[in-house]
Amino acid sequence: MKYLALMAFAFSLSSCASTLISHRMKAAQRKLLETQRLQHAGQWDEARAMSVRLYASVSKSIESRPVQPGAGGTTVDLRPLLTAWGKGPYAELQMALTKRDKAGATAALTSLRQQCVNCHVVLGKTQILIPEIR
Repeated sequence: MKYLALMAFAFSLSSCASTLISHRMKAAQRKLLETQRLQHAGQWDEARAMSVRLYASVSKSIESRPVQPGAGGTTVDLRPLLTAWGKGPYAELQMALTKRDKAGATAALTSLRQQCVNCHVVLGKTQILIPEIR
């Protein structure tokens, strides 16, 4: 009986972690779209601040559960993907927003979004749709 109670408790904790990650990632998606909206409106400083919040949502999600089951039953360590995301398209976005480079920011947002899609594919979560960047 104690074993079943312990298993139920562990499952509920796992479920809570998944729910929290899901909420953070939905927040990240909203922040991605808001960054794009602010950038298009010429609100460069606000767009940069929102992109920092976007990064925080994604990094907290990954840090809370860095190793997850992936597509095909493999386990995936998401930390290298986060590092690549941060040093690649996220860094490019920061630079473009700082320079107030509209074309560069749009290209960086598109690349950043594609990295999000790639991560979801690796995890076998292709049902999660991320809106296109325009």
